[in-house]
Amino acid sequence: MPRSDLSEHGADATVRTAGNTSWCLVVPVKRLGLAKTRLAGPGVPAPLRERLALAFAADTVTAALSAAHVAHAVVVSDDPRAAEVLTAIGATVVPDEPDAGLNAAFLFGAASARREFGTGMGIAACTADLPALRGPELDIALAQMDGETRSFIADAHDIGTTMLFAPPGVDLDPRFGGPSRASHTASGARELPPDRISSLRRDVDTAADLADALLLGVGPHTTAAWGARERVCSGV
Repeated sequence: MPRSDLSEHGADATVRTAGNTSWCLVVPVKRLGLAKTRLAGPGVPAPLRERLALAFAADTVTAALSAAHVAHAVVVSDDPRAAEVLTAIGATVVPDEPDAGLNAAFLFGAASARREFGTGMGIAACTADLPALRGPELDIALAQMDGETRSFIADAHDIGTTMLFAPPGVDLDPRFGGPSRASHTASGARELPPDRISSLRRDVDTAADLADALLLGVGPHTTAAWGARERVCSGV
């Protein structure tokens, strides 16, 4: 089911702020051949899985840039196709120089963002698999930021983390992977209440997750990729 509330990423994005803070999204994107392996199966061959992984990332970045309080997006990726698509959307793409996993990519992206856009930039670290993300819900989350405390959003299973926020002057200290909800809580980060931000919690790792995201309403890239699944699976 397509979502109808996506807005354009306008040219005035660089001056958008949440309160007195301007935010930059940071999104690591794996090489597409290695992404979303838990989606693999008879109904999701490798070409479709790769298309879906790219579509998830494209919808995540597109929707986040539509939020009133997001000024920039930095994508950390070594995949040339992902880099081309996400650059066209409006992201700044940097190579994954650490090549040391998800948390290292988040740290590198955050440092790149603050170097490129200023140390007064808040960092919104985000997984690349939120195809149902809605910009207005991201604004709701950003409106709850504490100026000196990291905050995070737990995933729909209440086990992992989909987003971690570090206000200006605060280290990101990401703990993504596995039971990261507990890891982020133990590190001192504050969990945001789940009210009114369901689209920010619905990451997609499995076929069941994808079904839930489709019910929520996904963005145009995922809608197109999923709509073309029979053609892709048949090799036409």
